[in-house]
Amino acid sequence: MKVSEMREIGLKKLTSILILLLMAVVAPLVLPEAFVYLLGLALLFLILVISWDVIVGYTGQVNLGHTVFVGLGAYTAALLQVPSRFSGTIDFLASLPSPPPVVSILAGGIVAAIFGLIIGVITLRLKGYYFALVTAILPLVFMQTVFVFSSIFGGEEGFSIGLERSLAASTTLRYYYALVILIVSFIIIRFILNSEIGLRFRAVRDDEELAEAIGIDVVRYKVLSFVISSFFAGIGGAAIVHYRITVSPDLYDIPLMLLIILAAVIGGLGTLYGPLFGGLIIYLLKNWWLKGVVMTLPEWLPINDEVILYIILIAIAVLAPEGIWDKVKNILETASLRTSKSS
Repeated sequence: MKVSEMREIGLKKLTSILILLLMAVVAPLVLPEAFVYLLGLALLFLILVISWDVIVGYTGQVNLGHTVFVGLGAYTAALLQVPSRFSGTIDFLASLPSPPPVVSILAGGIVAAIFGLIIGVITLRLKGYYFALVTAILPLVFMQTVFVFSSIFGGEEGFSIGLERSLAASTTLRYYYALVILIVSFIIIRFILNSEIGLRFRAVRDDEELAEAIGIDVVRYKVLSFVISSFFAGIGGAAIVHYRITVSPDLYDIPLMLLIILAAVIGGLGTLYGPLFGGLIIYLLKNWWLKGVVMTLPEWLPINDEVILYIILIAIAVLAPEGIWDKVKNILETASLRTSKSS
């Protein structure tokens, strides 16, 4: 490919990104408030998806317990905002003042990263299916703490942090805060993945034995990838709590994990942009469009929104196994090259 052609593709990519950003900024001004609220939650969900892509798509480690770190970040932020939950158990914590939301969101990320380090050091020496199986059990283990210590964590119903502790009073402002958190998270993750650290992640993903042979400490970079992934999952979980004002076990739960997997796989693992694209589509399908579709189906047809999502996953696996992003990108690049050659 010629330098001029590469520059043209790069310019088109930058233009597309700027257009999408402009659309994201303008969206709350033209859309109904209820949809803006849903769109803001979708933006925070994207942080969970791209953080999972760091460990799975770029390092090749199948982590099925990503929601552990989402939940840890969420409950850390919520308890920092409502320390009175510790009354009668850990009284000195109950008297602590509530920090600003940005502090509790960062604290959620840090706590998730610390647990990610501990879990990663223990589990990432395992390979293949063994690591996946161990991580799959983790959400169930951590979820039990919510029920066992229900006086602190609120049990099955969770608890509210109060409107005064949300990201902002209005839905529109909350949406913009969610957009900023996503953009900052994406820029940092992209910077890491485009650095030498990211190259080592990909070397581990492509061939662990070869990476080890050329001097890469495979376990060290697996753990580092796991910690980075955990940190941003915690940031996402904490931000969701400050956005929707409540915390509950659904942020640990298996359905959320399956939604993250669906979004990343359909978008395209190891692309970063693909999981963003896939995550937005899947979240809106799940929480908006498919609910209306399912309601129109006859009662004798045993299909719900999750079944439809899995049908879409199978279709994508057959028609575009590399994911939607790479498929669309290849089509656009081919069309662009043909246009430039014909002219």
